[in-house]
Order: sequence, then C-alpha cells, then structure tokens
Amino acid sequence: MFDRDVFKAVMGELGDTREEEKLGCDECFEEVDRFVAAQLAGLSAAQAMPLVWEHLYICGECRDEFGALLDALRAAGGTSVSETLEKLRRDVTPPYER
Repeated sequence: MFDRDVFKAVMGELGDTREEEKLGCDECFEEVDRFVAAQLAGLSAAQAMPLVWEHLYICGECRDEFGALLDALRAAGGTSVSETLEKLRRDVTPPYER
C-alpha cells in the first residue's frame, strides 16, 4: 500500500544527496508570483525557475497554496489566462495526484 509520508521522506532523502541548491517553503513562497508571471508572459516557468518548479512538484503544502493563487488569478482573468494557469498547475502536479 502506498504511504505518502514514507514516499515524501524518501524523496527528501534523495533530494539531500544532490549537490544542487534547493528551495525551502519560505523561499518558494517568495518566488511563486514571479513563477506565475513567467508562465503568463509566455515563458516556460519550469525552465525559467527550475528550483521553484521542483519545490512545487515535491511539496504538497506549497502546491496547495500555489493552486489557491492560480484559482484567484483564474477568476480575475480571461479564458486564455485560465488555460495557461491550468497548464501550469498540471506541470507542477505529480501524476499520482492528478
């Protein structure tokens, strides 16, 4: 049976073996508006800000906050904004959570 807590712990340990820089939740939160702005400007947010993308992909709590931001922006934007934001949400959501 799949245990999400065990999975997150294992992924965290794997992440700690990398020499690359990582973002914590606070740093991710500080950058998420630029991440969304990059996507809305037509850039690949994942390529422009890979550390933010990676953090959102592995951190369910930050991804939930990110989803709330996307919902608010979608409500304020038009159809093209809505489609762009939905693509961005899918990009940071692991397949097992879709």
